[in-house]
Amino acid sequence: MTRLGRYLLREVAGLYLVGVAALCLLLSIDLLSVLARFLLEQNASLGTVARLLLYKLPWFLHLTLPIGVMFAVLVAVGRWVRDAELKAAFAGAVAPGQLLLPMVAFGAMVSGLSIGVNGYLEPWGEAAYEREIQSFIFARPPTASQLDAAFFIDGSGTFYAGRVRAERDDPTRAELQGVLVLLSDGRTVTAPSGVWDSEARLWQLTEARITAVGASLSRPTGSLTLPFALEATAAQTLARPTQQTLSELNALAQELGAAGAARGAALFELHRRLADASSAVLFALAAGALALRMRGRSGALVWTIALVVAFWGAWTLTGALYERGVLEPLIAAWSTPALVGVAGLALLGWVVRT
Repeated sequence: MTRLGRYLLREVAGLYLVGVAALCLLLSIDLLSVLARFLLEQNASLGTVARLLLYKLPWFLHLTLPIGVMFAVLVAVGRWVRDAELKAAFAGAVAPGQLLLPMVAFGAMVSGLSIGVNGYLEPWGEAAYEREIQSFIFARPPTASQLDAAFFIDGSGTFYAGRVRAERDDPTRAELQGVLVLLSDGRTVTAPSGVWDSEARLWQLTEARITAVGASLSRPTGSLTLPFALEATAAQTLARPTQQTLSELNALAQELGAAGAARGAALFELHRRLADASSAVLFALAAGALALRMRGRSGALVWTIALVVAFWGAWTLTGALYERGVLEPLIAAWSTPALVGVAGLALLGWVVRT
């Protein structure tokens, strides 16, 4: 990297820290405005408020880390434009790529940092935040549950439960309600309740009834144990995707896919975190190429606000479309960063041509 590139990188890095801190402050104020009434009613101490903000810090950083790159690049180059440093660099035969490369490299470093924050710190913070909030409402935190859970186990059959509820003191077991099992030999098993023992890989049903192939009436069998060879434990299956690491989400998505169960939520959460982290390097490319064409510092602030609003709108819209079933998980997760990347490449071509 040239001396001029290092000089630019130092200025970008300084402004980046300022931008991330400012964005996190804005988000924390917004969060406190939402929680203020609740915290006052529950007589929360300053220590509790500080812990809640600490637990939410990785969530704040989820988008502020990549967005901060765009802010820093536009403002830094805008300052160069105002002080004629950019004009002097071009007059000295400095190619745009020599200035763009350190900005993209900085964005790549931020993307790597964002993967660690989004993938591992954020789920820890979300779980801790949820426990802290629930401690004000419940004497003991409520257990995780899932409605209309269905699994296909190769060689065993299709397993359905109207409700699966994790046991409070044993993460390997879950209560089952409204059970329907279609065995691989064609028989049908129904039961009002049962227990999923994920350590023994069994469904233990009570008051079970079996209907033979072609029969119109079922016969009671009392207690019935069925093999249920799902590698994921009950706690892993029922845990919220936002509270699982990237490794856990990937393993869960593969296991649910193999079992024929719905894995859209795990896939969307996994790829959205990766996609949002990759936005940092894409923002650096787009903002850097745009900044090299600016004519003043005021344009940097205008473009920063415009791009943040556009990114936030597209990011929110794709998430909502996924929730409504309009977009597939991977498309919803990657479409917004893909748009940023396309814009960056188009701007790069514009800069190279001029």
